[in-house]
Amino acid sequence: MLFLTPYLLSGQTNFDKKIDSLKNIKSNTQAQIRNLQVELGNINKKIEDLENLKKNQGPINTISAQVSAGGSILRDAPNSMGNTVLNIPAGANIQVYREQQNLYFKVSYGGKTGYVSYSTIEQNNEIDNYLSGKTSTPKNNSTTAIVRKVDESDPKYQKLKKLYGQDTAIRLMNSELWTGMSPGMVLESIGKPNSKQTQTNSSGNVELWIYNDVTVEFSNGEVTKYNKK
Repeated sequence: MLFLTPYLLSGQTNFDKKIDSLKNIKSNTQAQIRNLQVELGNINKKIEDLENLKKNQGPINTISAQVSAGGSILRDAPNSMGNTVLNIPAGANIQVYREQQNLYFKVSYGGKTGYVSYSTIEQNNEIDNYLSGKTSTPKNNSTTAIVRKVDESDPKYQKLKKLYGQDTAIRLMNSELWTGMSPGMVLESIGKPNSKQTQTNSSGNVELWIYNDVTVEFSNGEVTKYNKK
């Protein structure tokens, strides 16, 4: 019969303890690896979601809009003489920058950036609000209204007063027109036009807003004249 000395038994016990300790470390490490893999998967999912959100929202400081019926032309300059970059079909989604010259907005579409006429963009409240922030000073006292009345408690009047000052707000509330108005001011004064046209005359490129009883002409982002029918 074989008898193990206390020394040998003690050595065997120490080995078992070390083995058990290493097994515990291995088990804990494997658990940590699994947790890290789960966390890595969550991080990758968040990155993917943010990339998709960025793609859908377009560049920073832009407005999501659609091209109106008839389509639009993306040009390399903010006027009708700019070279055609590409044609944009009706209903296409575009990203509109908060930048405009001559009523041509900088936009992004199909990986290209250029300019399209405001008249070819579907009505968009955010774009109209942006235009409303473009203030200008009336250049003369020509108006389409004589009697000036205003309800000072009207929220619209309060908004216009904050944007343009009291005198201009009263004129806008009375649906007046004058040269030097911005597109946003015209929208506030007489609303959206029935249609819009872009023309070229001796003065350059002009934008026409056509209403039932008046046609308003814009050049360089402001009213140059208006003709009552």
